[in-house]
Amino acid sequence: MSNLNENLRIVSVREMMVERLAIPNYQRPYRWGTQSALRLITDTYEAFKNRIPEYRMGSVVLHRENINDASSKLNIVDGQQRLTTLSILLFV
Repeated sequence: MSNLNENLRIVSVREMMVERLAIPNYQRPYRWGTQSALRLITDTYEAFKNRIPEYRMGSVVLHRENINDASSKLNIVDGQQRLTTLSILLFV
């Protein structure tokens, strides 16, 4: 079994959004309301406004669908609500 720490790393939102992300069937549907989304937007904006170079939005857990294929989809195990909200904001 490989050491899990070898696979842990900090990535930028840009790096995350170019990945082939997928929401597996076992995940709950998108449920964030206005307050949760607004909190994420406000926190992100404040970090940008205050020029915080490495603002951390919390952990995201991904699982590669096919470990033998580096181009296979990454299933979102944790962080779906944040990633979905960010995707909506970035693509609107």
